[in-house]
Parts: sequence; C-alpha cells; structure tokens
Amino acid sequence: MTTSTRSLHLPSLLDTSPAPLDIRRAALAGLRSARPSLPCSLFYDDAGAALFEQICELPEYYPTRTEIGILRHNVGEIGTRIGAGARIIELGSGGALKTRILLRPLHASEYVPIDISRLQLAETAQAIAREFPHTRVRAVCADYTQPLQLPLAGPDVTRSVIYFPGSTIGNFEPAEAERFLRAMARLAGARGGLL
Repeated sequence: MTTSTRSLHLPSLLDTSPAPLDIRRAALAGLRSARPSLPCSLFYDDAGAALFEQICELPEYYPTRTEIGILRHNVGEIGTRIGAGARIIELGSGGALKTRILLRPLHASEYVPIDISRLQLAETAQAIAREFPHTRVRAVCADYTQPLQLPLAGPDVTRSVIYFPGSTIGNFEPAEAERFLRAMARLAGARGGLL
C-alpha cells in the first residue's frame, strides 16, 4: 500500500467493549468487597473521558505535565530503543496527547489505541491517522484490564511495544499489577517491549 493510498483510509475500529454494566449491581458488588472499588468503565464512559482530559489540564494535576517533560527529554533515546517498524499498542489512549510526542520521531508501522470510551477513541484514531499518514491506525474499543483481542499485526511490523503512560498502574493491588504486567508481556510477544 502506498503512503498516499494509506492516508486516504479511515482507521479501523475493533469494538470489543464490554456490554453495558448494570450500574447498580456493579457498584454494590464493588463497594461490598473487602477492598471497596468501582469498575473503571463507570468512570471512563464518553462523559468521564472528556472530564478526565479537562482534569489533566488543571495546574494542580502535575502527572501529565511531568510525563510530557520526561517524554520530550528522552524521546530520541526511546525511539532508538523501540526501532523502526514497531507496532505501538497504547492502553487507555484517551486524547493521545503524549502519544503524539512519541510518534513524531518514530517510523511506526502501526498504532493501536485501546480505550473504553468509544467516542473519544474514534475521534483520537481519526486525528492520529490524519497527523501520521505513514502509520496504520487500528483502534480497539475495550477494557484493557480484561483479556484483549487485537487485530493481527501487519507484515511490516518488526515488534510490538505496549505504551502505558500515566499513573494507572498505581490503581492495582500488587498481585493484580503483577498479573496485569505478565498479561501485557504475553501481548507484546517475545521481541516486544513495555514503555
């Protein structure tokens, strides 16, 4: 596929998002557990995803600014370590603000944003496809804390790299975090990476 032909295609969207929750049942089950919690899908629906993007812009919310600074300062070395032709799989892509910084110096073959907010995911995937016409965008609407189904990597993909920015890992209990990271290592594959 030539670059000009590729850039004319809209990104694909694989929708494996969970069925809508019975909110009352999910909330009661979560709040009655030994360590009360609520499913992330209750927070990151379309309205919640938009609200979180606004929170990230607040002066009080420093993690986003800190990560952007770290990424900008180290993007050259990161790009070298990832290498050309990679498939970047982003968990919880949101508006992909940080992703753009990462993709600019890379010659990534594919970008696979994964998010539970279908509307935000579709908008982000289309924007990234326009901004990076040399990179195939294959969006997946899913809860990434559950087993993931991804589209097959294209023949030009050299390796898969899971991109998981943000502080979300801190929401897991230690045993959950370990299981999650092991699942991500399997998803990335033998030559894969985690950023």
